[in-house]
Amino acid sequence: MKVLPKRILIIGGGPCGLVTLRNCLHRGEFTDVQLVERRDNIGGVWYHADPQADCVDHESHWSPPAYPRMIGNVHPEFLTFSGNPFPIPPTPDQPFPTLRETYDYLKDFSRPLLEQGKIRLNHEVVRVEEIDDSNGGGWGGGGVEKEELWDAVVVATVWFDNPHFPNIDGLDTIMKAGKARHAISWAGPSGYEGKRVVVIGNANSANDMAAQLVPVAQLPVYRSTRRVSIFPSLPDDRIEDVGPVMRYEYCPIADKVIVHLQTRSIQDVDYVLFGTGYYPDMPYLRVIEPNHENTLETGNTTTAAHGRQHISFTGRGIEPARIPSFFRQILYARNPTLAFIGAIVSFTPFAFSDLTSTWLSLVWSGRIWMPDSIQDRLQDEQERLKTLHELRSQTDNPSDLVSFHFLGQFELPYAKLARAEIVQASPDLEDVLAKWDDEQDGRRFAMYATKLDSLYVLAGKDKPPDGTG
Repeated sequence: MKVLPKRILIIGGGPCGLVTLRNCLHRGEFTDVQLVERRDNIGGVWYHADPQADCVDHESHWSPPAYPRMIGNVHPEFLTFSGNPFPIPPTPDQPFPTLRETYDYLKDFSRPLLEQGKIRLNHEVVRVEEIDDSNGGGWGGGGVEKEELWDAVVVATVWFDNPHFPNIDGLDTIMKAGKARHAISWAGPSGYEGKRVVVIGNANSANDMAAQLVPVAQLPVYRSTRRVSIFPSLPDDRIEDVGPVMRYEYCPIADKVIVHLQTRSIQDVDYVLFGTGYYPDMPYLRVIEPNHENTLETGNTTTAAHGRQHISFTGRGIEPARIPSFFRQILYARNPTLAFIGAIVSFTPFAFSDLTSTWLSLVWSGRIWMPDSIQDRLQDEQERLKTLHELRSQTDNPSDLVSFHFLGQFELPYAKLARAEIVQASPDLEDVLAKWDDEQDGRRFAMYATKLDSLYVLAGKDKPPDGTG
């Protein structure tokens, strides 16, 4: 960066955006920091149209991936923003916060930011475009009503607008027939009474959908998986685990789906529900085409200065799936006044976003060094792609949690490095930030056993003495 940014716009009022706003205001050195949120309330995925949650969004056309009756899988320790402890849930046998409890925490956290006028609700960003240096640099955009110019932009809306469907033969046909649904639109088992359902996936959302279906759907509820899940779920004889899907076949006369597996077929399926995650994409974001022949264009172009084009540089067409040209998975290497908080898929998303947004605020304040040249910043991405290639060569399972943005075993080293750089630049944060050490990592791994125990309590079942279920 030739000149450090002074005016920062943050897009998205979920956990990542809120903690970034707080950290830029309190830990950075900027003249103006604001956050815009398209809905009428903060919370992001934790603000849901749930009449039982007091976090109701009755009119919005944006579907959040959270759903009624959802209980988290992350212990309050790792849902804590530094300096703002997450309240201990009131039920000792259920230590994982509910949708309502998580929303309430975010609402309390955001209250002073709202009172200070730092958050603008009901502001949808429909376009963000990079401005060429010859025109002063920065970022511009807006919609029908107004346009604004900012020195730097933080995108905190990376994942949850973009449901991922595994590319399996026949998928398009069953989607057009209305037989394929994603967890992003899940609102509970109502409407599935007596239906034959196949759930795809065995992470949190897929497991919850299967468990909620069994009291009402035709039995068994099928759950198609590619791997053993790290996410706890109760054994249930009414859920039949089957292998990967090879092909979908729609039968229009019967209005049914045949799900073809490797060794068998499931006939007369009414719905296929996908708990298969999301992919990173910000279709409103456009950057100036890199000055080389092999661009990353995935959408339409508009003319930029000096004949270069604005391109949409994120989307499903990028392989491996990622936000390209990343430095530390936070900064756009070609123009580091564009940042992304929440792109990294973390075991502890709130705490991790707190860490990374603190790091960002200090980088943009000139207190943490980053490489000066584009090529040096792009080297970080090349090293990650090399590591990813090596990890993928060790497995033939496409769902083995090997992806560009999922750090996995490298999360703790990443966090330790970021924390060390933060503390060196701002020693007063040494006792404020989470420790990110082996002891903390051990508590994080212990969450899975604790979660399984809590599931038995919720179900009113005794856990088997050997703990195997």
